[in-house]
Amino acid sequence: MVKRNNIEIIKVLIEKQEEELNIAKIAKYSGIDYKNAYLTIRNLEKEGLITLKSFGKNKKATLNKKIHPLIFEAEYKRKEDLFRNKDFLVLHRRLFELPFLFIALLFGSHVNGKETKHSDIDLLIIGGDEKEIQSVISLWPEKIHLTFVTYKEFIHMAKTKEFTVVSEAIKNNIILIGIEEYYRLLENAE
Repeated sequence: MVKRNNIEIIKVLIEKQEEELNIAKIAKYSGIDYKNAYLTIRNLEKEGLITLKSFGKNKKATLNKKIHPLIFEAEYKRKEDLFRNKDFLVLHRRLFELPFLFIALLFGSHVNGKETKHSDIDLLIIGGDEKEIQSVISLWPEKIHLTFVTYKEFIHMAKTKEFTVVSEAIKNNIILIGIEEYYRLLENAE
């Protein structure tokens, strides 16, 4: 139960990172009662995964994006939730079969639940063989908008305060391929 609470709270902090989240909101979004959410958040703070900052009578919680098994598990759970849509499961399998390292982030309307039947699928690909990935994606019946960046470009764009495709993808994404590598890059961008 404790581990499930940890995962659910981390999922909320990942998915709602643009919101000012206090313990009450996190409890509501995660479906965990306030007392258990409070205790779990305090434990996650002790582990260095969450930072709590006072604002008024409340404490704002933010996730410290770093390499940690609980964050990986929360990201994996988010990916599994996405795979209820079989199209994304098939897309993942096709990308997973490629024999080289890269990171694939799904971002945009399909992540925040605002997609329509005319929405394209937005993918940010970090590293990898652009031609090989393009050939796999070109076989896809859905319209997929691909953006390719190198690892170096990703780190540079992540560090800037300017609006870029990387800054947009960092705000709200689901990691299809390369969870650990993505968090390693984020740590290097700080």
